[in-house]
Amino acid sequence: MRTITKLLVLAISAMAFAFVTSCEGPEGPAGADGTDGTNGVDGIDGQNGNVSCLVCHSQSSMDALNALYALSGHNAAGAVAYAGGRASCAKCHSHEGFSNYLAATPGADAIDIAYPTRIGCKTCHSTHTSLEADITAPMATTAAVTAITDGSTFDFVNNSNLCANCHQSRKDGDSYDKYTDAQSFTRKFTGDNIAAYTTSANGPAGSATLNATSDTLTVVFDVPTTHVYISSSHAGPHHGPQANVLFGIGGYGSGSTGTHSTLGCVSCHLGTAGTTEGGHSFIPNVDNCTSCHTGATDFDWHGKQTSFDTRLAAIEAALETAHAIHVDAGEVHPMYSSITREEFKAFWNFMILLEDASRGVHNPGYTETLLTSAETNLGL
Repeated sequence: MRTITKLLVLAISAMAFAFVTSCEGPEGPAGADGTDGTNGVDGIDGQNGNVSCLVCHSQSSMDALNALYALSGHNAAGAVAYAGGRASCAKCHSHEGFSNYLAATPGADAIDIAYPTRIGCKTCHSTHTSLEADITAPMATTAAVTAITDGSTFDFVNNSNLCANCHQSRKDGDSYDKYTDAQSFTRKFTGDNIAAYTTSANGPAGSATLNATSDTLTVVFDVPTTHVYISSSHAGPHHGPQANVLFGIGGYGSGSTGTHSTLGCVSCHLGTAGTTEGGHSFIPNVDNCTSCHTGATDFDWHGKQTSFDTRLAAIEAALETAHAIHVDAGEVHPMYSSITREEFKAFWNFMILLEDASRGVHNPGYTETLLTSAETNLGL
């Protein structure tokens, strides 16, 4: 019986072994493909960076721009060395000063600049806020500007507002004609100034006395209420009062806003660029004028600049005779002097027109007013 049982177990084990070690059957047919997923929607292509940026920032474009900028007075490092670090001057004479002015509220808190640098790209241009289509040069500011002299507003309603922050008068005539009582001022002069001030305009009761060694001249400037004291050899509105002239304020005579104020500075002083004018040279290009002044070949439109030069030269000669100014090698230098109020008004108008430097172009109507007033006050 045990033998039969053992044989039965062995038989079952052999069958199990044969089942486990049997070969895999043939592969069945492939199943059907699954359904594809839904594709996403393509995004909108952005502006081609090379196309938009290289309009201005290609090497050739930047070389041409820098060559023109090298001709500009804004590029002059001498102005930085002279005044770029002083708090009262740095706003317009250095990059750091102007940047500080814009950051202050509202343009206050002037500070001395330890290491000023000259005006450059980043002085007037901020960074781009977008690199999409229709990129324009970003400006550091385009806000309307408050006039330093009287608090009025310069607003060209365009990028020219940037220029008006600096291209405006720092003083007006009242900053000199400010005394209601008679005054007396004493100054000492040496060197070449002795000859200039020996016969200076020192008022009806003034005096000029040379010391015993002839190396110091003491001048007493008598300033009665009929006179005005010019108290600086830099007297005047300061360099570049173009915004005042365009808007017709700051001189003696009825104000009048010029047609060119609606165009502003950019249209004429940048605009079409040549190799020596226009663009970032800021030297006006006559080609920018011909859209209004058809046929113009220079800025002496209908001889107005020629007439201006003749009249201003006559005023200059009369003021030199009055000892309000001294002309040396073509350069005009205001003199310390006590002159009549009429002479002072003529002096002030003369300095505005001289420093404006457009020879009447910026505002022909207002220029006519200032010239006529000066001529009348000098009896010309």
